[in-house]
Amino acid sequence: MPLLWLLIALQSMQTVALKRFEVVRVNPDQMTHMPKSLQALFVDPVPSAEPVDTLDQAAARAGFTPRLPKSSNKPEFGVSDSIHGEATISSSELNAALNDAKASNTAVPQNWDNMKIAIQQGQGILADYGDFLITQAPPMTFSAPSTVPLDRFLEVVFRIVGVSAPDAAALRQKFASNPAAFFPIPVRYNMDIHEVRLNSGPGLLLQNGDKVGQLALAWSSADRSYFLTGFLTEAQVIEIANSIPNN
Repeated sequence: MPLLWLLIALQSMQTVALKRFEVVRVNPDQMTHMPKSLQALFVDPVPSAEPVDTLDQAAARAGFTPRLPKSSNKPEFGVSDSIHGEATISSSELNAALNDAKASNTAVPQNWDNMKIAIQQGQGILADYGDFLITQAPPMTFSAPSTVPLDRFLEVVFRIVGVSAPDAAALRQKFASNPAAFFPIPVRYNMDIHEVRLNSGPGLLLQNGDKVGQLALAWSSADRSYFLTGFLTEAQVIEIANSIPNN
């Protein structure tokens, strides 16, 4: 590629930080319509972590010092790998997937073809306190050429996995005004999902509808994303999250 065209391509990239979390309810049967080329963009909120012996080792490996909650338990630490999920858009594949999903009034323009999109996140630190664990990492970022509006691309993905046209449009508008990382959860699960207020801002709480089992809390600060899960009450996870220093 000539240098001039390379510089133009680099300058036309868009990258957004995903500092908000939201759940999208999906139809598992329709998840099979998703092109394999896009599967690299879906990541686990609690990735596997390699154990390390001390806090200092975790900080040296990850490149930052973790902010830890108040607890009488001594945590065990692990370091998770950085995330780099990349996919090349195939307009024909996406349009075929939309057709298979019977998602009318949505189409992928030809100029998206062969464009690359990527999800990235730096290494993270996991702290396991026994009755709960917490992961933290730099905020995730979502990148694509400026010719591929990220909100419109996500609307296409939502339609493919079974989200209705009105709901997909609403999620698109919310992403455009305040970009979010999405957790796909099958519609068959009865879930209690709601926003809670933390000292650092809003957080997303997820729990089984019957209030039995683990619950999870996801939130972000200016330079860090957190995911906390354990066999705790809502009041307990909020207290733990609020005990973490903001900087």
